[in-house]
Amino acid sequence: MAIVTLERDIPLASGAARGMPLGRVLRVGDRGRDVRTLQRWLGDVGIPTGADGVFGSFTRRSVLRFQLAAHLRPASGTVGIRTARMLRAWVARGQRVTGDSGTTLVFPLLPIQRALPPDTWTLDQGVDIGTIGDACGSRVTELAIASGTIVGEGIDGFGPDAPILRVDGGPLRGRYVYYGHARPALVPVGASVSAGDPIAEVGCGLVGISTSPHLEIGISAPGGPPCCPVQLETASEMYAILRRLYNGAR
Repeated sequence: MAIVTLERDIPLASGAARGMPLGRVLRVGDRGRDVRTLQRWLGDVGIPTGADGVFGSFTRRSVLRFQLAAHLRPASGTVGIRTARMLRAWVARGQRVTGDSGTTLVFPLLPIQRALPPDTWTLDQGVDIGTIGDACGSRVTELAIASGTIVGEGIDGFGPDAPILRVDGGPLRGRYVYYGHARPALVPVGASVSAGDPIAEVGCGLVGISTSPHLEIGISAPGGPPCCPVQLETASEMYAILRRLYNGAR
């Protein structure tokens, strides 16, 4: 059983933060030699990341991948004291992130604390998951639920940016997962993604046919077309997968 560790940002001014390997909490927008060190460490553990000293969206994506591989919860994309120490330890012992062959599944919203709980989800073609306070945009990132390839963006009724992910391995291999009401998409069609990689944001306002910001996520029927299943055809299957992932990540 994986050990789940809570990742908490600790301000640099606090006593606990003075022993941080990187000297401070690092997040999107930061620049400097410590960011370059972080990027090199990520490369050392098998997550290629350009060492330009700028903490941008690509570096955040790499951090998220490491946090998921190291079972740091909740994965935030921010490098606090626990992430920094864990990453340094991996580098010291030569430990590397390995491919999951499509077997790993990840809850599709980050941070999970902004997703409404399963007893509020509704089922139609897929599973509708609302957010606390209608959080959207950069406040709620949509993640690849499995490793695969983005094969399309834009679905009638679900918005022009809605990604479609073809799962490339594991028990869901060859099936398609769609992310309705997303905006914007964060990766282009044709991109290969790993489980947990950011692929879109929850769309703000009314994206497609909707009444409020939310994610509708569904999966194709075995042998069926990429999108979309008929009403309730696969929604219960997707609900069971999502509920297991939600409970496991809390």
